[in-house]
Amino acid sequence: MAGKNIFNRILYFLGIEDENPVPEEDRMDFEPYVNRPDIKSKGRIINIHQTSKNKMVIYKPASFDEVREISDEIKSRRAVIVNMERLDKDSAKRVLDFMSGSIYALNGTVKKIGPGIFIFAPDNVDISGAAVEESFQEKPSLLK
Repeated sequence: MAGKNIFNRILYFLGIEDENPVPEEDRMDFEPYVNRPDIKSKGRIINIHQTSKNKMVIYKPASFDEVREISDEIKSRRAVIVNMERLDKDSAKRVLDFMSGSIYALNGTVKKIGPGIFIFAPDNVDISGAAVEESFQEKPSLLK
């Protein structure tokens, strides 16, 4: 009996057996544990606290040479408001044509928000509002 007691203590020390094993009549029968795989949803979960803030940049270009900077802002996924009041009609048309091509290539949107004022937004920015919708119905020409 002493040999069994020492052997049980060694097994307890190694973590293999309890110090005081439960007698067979006191044991309860349990169903075996079934390891079920985690069900992963197909949706994408985004923590809103980790997303960076969207920025909007306002430009009032004095010449066509500034159009590259404006286009780079859209490539950086920032919305840009362009006020073309200081440009002559031909330069304003060139800026609008260049920016329209850039927006098309980047799958963005362009909206007129006032006379000679446009908003260019990449595809991650949604533009909506009554004032934006009405401005196209009032004036069909983009540069008026």
